[in-house]
Amino acid sequence: MRYIEEEGRTVEEALEKALEKAGIDRSEARFEVLSEGLGDEPARVRLYQDAEELDLIEGLIKEFLGILTSRVDVEIEPRKKGYYVNIHTRGYDSALIGRGGKTLEALEYLINLMLRRKKPNLQVELDISHYRERRKEFLKNKALAVARRVKETGKEMRIDPLTPEERKLVRDTLRKDRSIRVYLVGRGGEATLVVAPAKRSRSS
Repeated sequence: MRYIEEEGRTVEEALEKALEKAGIDRSEARFEVLSEGLGDEPARVRLYQDAEELDLIEGLIKEFLGILTSRVDVEIEPRKKGYYVNIHTRGYDSALIGRGGKTLEALEYLINLMLRRKKPNLQVELDISHYRERRKEFLKNKALAVARRVKETGKEMRIDPLTPEERKLVRDTLRKDRSIRVYLVGRGGEATLVVAPAKRSRSS
């Protein structure tokens, strides 16, 4: 676990609990306030156990993108495997995302390569202005819309070429719908998902 979350009557109390549990000195702590504790709601804080990791990620990204602009905002959120890192620049977001997110993919690969040279087990999922979060929501809605159309028409439909991660997202979104089937056509970057009516059983 890369962080500890604690509650208290105040932010200060919640932070003290987290610091004591982690054995971290306050001067070295990096934390964020999840809730100020208004009314009956307790205050909640998240204390990062390895502030060095966060400093490394933020510093490396700002140095890497400093060639383009000095105005880079970095948001870091812990995930089960590593960190989700969202970047926001002034005027360069679209260029860094690239067509279909290809530039973002390449950037993520390079950032992770540089991070692993310093900390082998450190990994980040890179995003820019929450592009990937929006993309995931778009793909889920598109997958459901395609599935509805397939069931209405009884004809199969193809979904534009996707990355392996995006194909998995579409499959997971439609996995429980037994009235359709999803299969892959082609290989490599041109591989395409096909959504088709489920095959009828021989007895029907």
